Amino acid sequence: MSTKPSTCYECDANCPIQVEFDDGGEPVAVKGPDCPRCYAQLDRRNHPDRLLYPLKRVGPRGSGQFERISWDEALGTIAERLSATRDEHGAPSVAFFAGYTKEARPQLQRLAHAFGSPNYLTESGCCFSATMVAEKVTFGYKIKTTSTVVSPKTRCHLIWSTNPRGSIPPFDTHGLVTLKPGRRMIVVDPRRTPMVDQADIHLQIRPGTDGALALGFHHLIFANGWQDQTFLDQWCSGVDAFRDYVAEFTPERVASICGISASDLRAAVALFATTQPAQITLSPTATVQHSNGFQNHRALILLSAVTGNLDREGGNRFFNDKVMPKPIELFDHCRNNLPPRIGDEVYPVWTKYWPAGQSMLLPDCILDGRPQRVRSLLAMGINTAMWPNSKRMEQALGSLDFFAATDFFHNPATLQADIVLPAATSLERPALIAYPGCAYQGELRYRRPVVAPRGEARPDGQIFLELGVRLGMGDQFWNGDLEASWAEAAEGIPDEIREEVYSNPDGVTVYAGAIEDLVEHGFLDADRLYRLRGFPTASGKVEFDSAELRAAGHDGLPIYREPAESPVSTPEIARDYPLVLTSGARTKFDTHSQHQYIQRMRRAIPNPLVEIHPSDAEPRGIRDGQSVEIRSPRGAVCFVARVTKRIKPGVVHCTHGWNSANVNELTDDRHLDPISGFPPFKSSLCEVAPVA
Repeated sequence: MSTKPSTCYECDANCPIQVEFDDGGEPVAVKGPDCPRCYAQLDRRNHPDRLLYPLKRVGPRGSGQFERISWDEALGTIAERLSATRDEHGAPSVAFFAGYTKEARPQLQRLAHAFGSPNYLTESGCCFSATMVAEKVTFGYKIKTTSTVVSPKTRCHLIWSTNPRGSIPPFDTHGLVTLKPGRRMIVVDPRRTPMVDQADIHLQIRPGTDGALALGFHHLIFANGWQDQTFLDQWCSGVDAFRDYVAEFTPERVASICGISASDLRAAVALFATTQPAQITLSPTATVQHSNGFQNHRALILLSAVTGNLDREGGNRFFNDKVMPKPIELFDHCRNNLPPRIGDEVYPVWTKYWPAGQSMLLPDCILDGRPQRVRSLLAMGINTAMWPNSKRMEQALGSLDFFAATDFFHNPATLQADIVLPAATSLERPALIAYPGCAYQGELRYRRPVVAPRGEARPDGQIFLELGVRLGMGDQFWNGDLEASWAEAAEGIPDEIREEVYSNPDGVTVYAGAIEDLVEHGFLDADRLYRLRGFPTASGKVEFDSAELRAAGHDGLPIYREPAESPVSTPEIARDYPLVLTSGARTKFDTHSQHQYIQRMRRAIPNPLVEIHPSDAEPRGIRDGQSVEIRSPRGAVCFVARVTKRIKPGVVHCTHGWNSANVNELTDDRHLDPISGFPPFKSSLCEVAPVA
């Protein structure tokens, strides 16, 4: 039995794997990290429902009636229809969307901008990017990406709405799970995650009140003189106004807002502020998927600054850029020569920092023509389950003049498409991978296909290059040669390591230039980069009161506001929908909707679950394992009840990513965060009742 090296792509960790082959050259096993997603790669490749041939819709949209066609007809139809839309309505009326997988994004974005459309959109319209932008506006640097890296010097961990056991490979053996005795831990989460079992204090807050809790931390830090005043005086802007504002957030008020005890809050703040160094572990989405999420996240990350734990070993380190491939996506052309992107009109702070349009506005663009009209769409890995009020997004896709998509399987989005194209899996396609890594260290790797695509599947990137050729831009699209496109991207890698990137299947470790800069200037501890470079913000300092946000018409301070839909802000809605609905907790058995088709994953989690506390289940007559209907002002969806004390009373948590039970059919699409455009996936209202 032979083996070939490859890289897993079931999440964005890009773990190295070995693929085993039988004597006939078919892959039969995968050896890699102890992660069920890793082993599911062959299940996807060989799944009986996998799309293997180009399809054309022959029935009404949503009917599932398709017929097989040739690649020539499929590509010709797409090129013809997109060109017709451009000729009649202008190139911006054609949008291009990238969901999972992410590897072909440079080729798709290049196609969008070469075509003349600024409207390249991604799943980052509701994932991660808001945390990054909030951190850039506040610090000029990212810290979320490094916040899950364990330092031996950290003495106190503040785990804020994330669960490494379910979200960060290697899960049960992650450094945060296997801490040495003597480390202190505080967990903030409406659920009693496994991390709570090893924590000193659990602050079980009402979803969406993270900002109030963070401001309550600040209040007590200042009141007790626990702030690092020297750092604040030298490196921070707007501290006096911020200190005046947090004076309002007394422990009693914060306890009332968040649904926790004031004594637990006092104990948690004392532990965090006096046990140095302390690190905050952050989720890419949990704090920002709220109608008030951007400012909530700012309030939270400023805790690292106020205590002097910013970019210090054992605290929250800056993420520093490393060697990266050459950009081939033509975003500079978009920014300099094309009309405004979707979202520039309403979320200019977010679009300043993120190289795409705001995808959460896509249903409005299609159905209402605001902020601009979209008439045709080319997408890869799209699923309506990604949008709040998902049925409205499904309606939008069904009303397009033309819609084409690539994917592995059908889902509610592809059923609305005119053309559906079969995508090659990560085992079947090449890619140049730049793994961001931690504060100073990253990795570059070139992954070659280890087996030919099944059926007539093709790599997404290959499809987009071939469409570029069909649209008369062959010279700009390497005449359809996918490997040539990656080779041009690789020109951005220094000559001395480029060959190794291609030849070494284990990849090449690369380092941030910041280390050398610090050492050359005598800073041998290689942290606190701001001593050398300052903070790349409007003031050159940490922005407690952001000049950039104020210039854009927003509050400069991280003002707390109630979620747009909550028992406090909308009591008239809460009369009929008294429970707070949250969703999106990760497990190691799925990445969003990608694994629900795979039988071995469903053995672990066979049903879409809603967690409900016994005190909420009993008066509603709900039993554990019973089918229940969850209703919100947007609709109703059936789940299976898990009656558990691990969820906060008054709150229910739903699994996400199930096409058969899509929680985002229930979530609010009208109250997007005013700075980022992110939807409130994690804080709205609902009611739960047994299914008759």
